Amino acid sequence: MASISLNHIKKVYPGDIEVISDLNLQIKDKEFVVLVGPSGCGKSTTLRMIAGLEEISDGEMYIGDRKVNDVAPKDRDIAMVFQNYALYPHMTVYKNMAFALKLRKTPKDEIDRKVHEAAKVLDIEHLLNRKPKQLSGGQRQRVALGRAMVRDPAVFLLDEPLSNLDAKLRTQMRTEIIKLHQKLDTTFVYVTHDQTEAMTMGDRIVVMKGGEIQQADTPQTLYDHPCNLFVAGFIGSPQMNFFENCQLTKTAGGYTLTVMGETVTLTAEQSAKLAAAGVESRSVTAGVRPVHIALGESGIPAEVDVSELMGSELHLHLAANGQDVVAVIPTANIDPMAYARHTAVKFGFDAKLVHLFDSDSEKNLI
Repeated sequence: MASISLNHIKKVYPGDIEVISDLNLQIKDKEFVVLVGPSGCGKSTTLRMIAGLEEISDGEMYIGDRKVNDVAPKDRDIAMVFQNYALYPHMTVYKNMAFALKLRKTPKDEIDRKVHEAAKVLDIEHLLNRKPKQLSGGQRQRVALGRAMVRDPAVFLLDEPLSNLDAKLRTQMRTEIIKLHQKLDTTFVYVTHDQTEAMTMGDRIVVMKGGEIQQADTPQTLYDHPCNLFVAGFIGSPQMNFFENCQLTKTAGGYTLTVMGETVTLTAEQSAKLAAAGVESRSVTAGVRPVHIALGESGIPAEVDVSELMGSELHLHLAANGQDVVAVIPTANIDPMAYARHTAVKFGFDAKLVHLFDSDSEKNLI
């Protein structure tokens, strides 16, 4: 049983520098959870507290049914993969992978079996006699994963393990780590600042900001129903478009929303949610994802500022009344060359796909 419970966890560094204020998180056995957020949000500190590399200032942490606040890292039944691989340069790949087992005084034949089994899974059997300096970045990352695998840990902790790799290799290694989780069928906790990694890898994503959890949910729920402005802007690529100072008006039949002079009628479902929350007419921030921006004969006037051809998609940066608006347009039925710089266009969006955020609290109103 390798569930993880973080109950009212707090981390304060000397000088009363509070990094984690009151963190509560339950990670299920065999779940793949990704901690994501900007630099300095506390995600790596949280991972290091789970590993035992950072002391917990307050609160309780359990791995399975065992409280581990004061348990040494080596006794927590965890394995950690670091950003810089942390391989011993003077040892061969085989010795790097076998090192932790030798410290445990594991029998030689068992060490040999485990190292070769892990090497076979990671396709690095042909590299066992090489030293780290003779390996590529992707091969070193596989060795670091293999060194963790041979220990048969209850929990895998991965701290931005792909950040040093080039774009193509990162995509390949993402797939490899997903396959590894499926094969090992154990608990993974993965830290990244890259929301694309988070969206593609995690069963559940924990979005952090300023040492606090903003929202923890499945990738699709975070994308479709972000709880606040920060999560909405952080999850999704390209980032959601935000229109400030939009007028939300309560009418006899529901609600309307005015964005840059264009008024749309919200759906019955959206209106019901707003009415149930007691929302009156007010100024709000409207959010629309780039894939939900549509070009047409009518709508908000704009001008093409930058056109980025991405193969199957065209990313248009539109200048509309001094604001940059990004639209993602499928290229299947359009001529991308028709959207050169300074081309005049009009855009709109389907009311049912808009997000509304309170201008003060920044919480999602629907």
